[in-house]
Formats: sequence, structure tokens, C-alpha cells
Amino acid sequence: MRVAIIGSGVVGRATGIGLQVHGNEVVFYDVDQEKCDYLREKGFSIAKSIDEAVSHSDASFICVQTPYNDGGVDLTYLMNAVVDVARALREGCYHVVAVRSTVPPYTTRKVVVPLLYEHSGLKVGVDFGVCFNPEFLRETSALQDFLHPSRVVIGEVDRRAGDVLEELYRPFGAPIIRTSPEVAEMIKYVTNAFLATKISFFNEVYLLCVELGLDPDFVAETAALDPRIGTYGIYGGKPFSGRCLPKDLKAFIRFFKERNVEPTLLSAVLAVNEKMEKMSEASKRENHEERFLR
Repeated sequence: MRVAIIGSGVVGRATGIGLQVHGNEVVFYDVDQEKCDYLREKGFSIAKSIDEAVSHSDASFICVQTPYNDGGVDLTYLMNAVVDVARALREGCYHVVAVRSTVPPYTTRKVVVPLLYEHSGLKVGVDFGVCFNPEFLRETSALQDFLHPSRVVIGEVDRRAGDVLEELYRPFGAPIIRTSPEVAEMIKYVTNAFLATKISFFNEVYLLCVELGLDPDFVAETAALDPRIGTYGIYGGKPFSGRCLPKDLKAFIRFFKERNVEPTLLSAVLAVNEKMEKMSEASKRENHEERFLR
């Protein structure tokens, strides 16, 4: 199948390379020329525009950033990409638009689909299909995570689009869950919020163990032998960071509050992480001053 990757950062790069490994014809596009140059040097196909990428593909995966700021989730990059994809769609050539960027529930149905319709003049389910296809990738092992998924979630607006994505993912051998886009969007936030919660929990365990003179790693590792717990995020002493967990937790908390539901536990998770951030910064300053005095 011919696939376009719109946004060639960590997620887009892993998605495109992973799909190409399984025999698909992949073309990348990004506004960042350095990312394009890197992929070109590695032998991958690069499109000069979104129009070129879309016109030479059967499905487009939008993998642009959706940062969090004081106003909530910033959908500017996503909306701009969607508009450009819409303008590149051609009547009579069914095309699937798959959103990989993390977004609040109902964004695909209430933002992405209307923009595609408005700027293409075409009909969803007839001329183009839409899915929300969340990623569950770690920054340090994104490609391996993509190639060996624990599950694939497809949130389909129309069944035909879901069929196309299922065909793409079937060779990966993972369970494929097909649902609505809003459920898929929720699954992504719930996953990241739980991982953030787990890390903050073990950070509190870490602080207590240090206070009691106990080995926090031994305690955590032994607890993690319970298969219901596992080892991810059990080593305390540092905050969760990276591109996803902090912004997605804050976005999920805001999503709760906007619907008059108090996120008591998640707010505490964020508070623990902010505490660990301050402790980590203080420790770095102390180490820096100690080295300076030497």
C-alpha cells in the first residue's frame, strides 16, 4: 500500500519506517528540513509538499505535535496539516486520513472531519475515510515499539477506513481493536495518565524508603514481580518527563475539569511529579556547586 507520513518526528519516523519494513511504499513529509534531510540520507522517499505526499498515496498518517500550553491542547499544527491534506484530496480516489497525534476525545469527529469536508468539498465515507490511530511508543525505542506492538487501536469514523488500517497492521501480528475515534482518543489519554500515576506512586514509595533507610529499588522490584504491576516506571528518584506524559497528564486533567469532574487522583499525581522536579533541580544545583568548589 502507498502511505504518506505527515510529520516526521519520533512518531512519524517510526510509523513510516515500520510500515515500509512490512512492504508498503512510504513517503515522508515535514516542514523541518533537517528531518527530511536525515531521512533522505537514510534512503527514504521525501515529498516536497503535502499535496505531493497525499497525491502519491492511499493513506496519510498525520503525526504532528499537539503541545500543551496554558490554554489547553494546541491543535494549530494538526489543523494546519488537516487543511493541507484536505486540499490535496482528489474526487474519485478514496483516501484514508489517519490521525496519530494525541488529541482530546471528540477532536477527530468534531474538528478533523469538518475541516476535511470544508476544505476538500468531498464526502467522508465516500471520497475519504478517517481514523484516529493512537501511538503507544517510547521515545528511546519508538521503532521497536512500533514493530512489536502489544495492541493496535483503530478509531474509525467509517468502516472502510478501518478496513484499510487493519490491512496495514495485520502483518504485525498484534491484537487489533476497532472502535469509535472518541473511544480511541480516550484510550490514549487513559494509558498515559496511568503510566504517569504509576511513576508518581513509586516516587512516593522511593521517598518513604529513603526516609526509613530501606532500599527503594529492591522494594519496587519485588513488588513488580506481581504480573499485575510490571517493571515500567518503578524506579523512583526522578520525575516523569519527555514529550508525552507531562503534557498529556495536564491535558487530561483539564479535560476533566472542563466537564465539571474533579480529577483528584490525577491532580495529586501531577503534584508529586512537580515535587520530584524541584528535588531533582535542587540536587543538580548541589552537585554543580560541589564540583565547582572542588
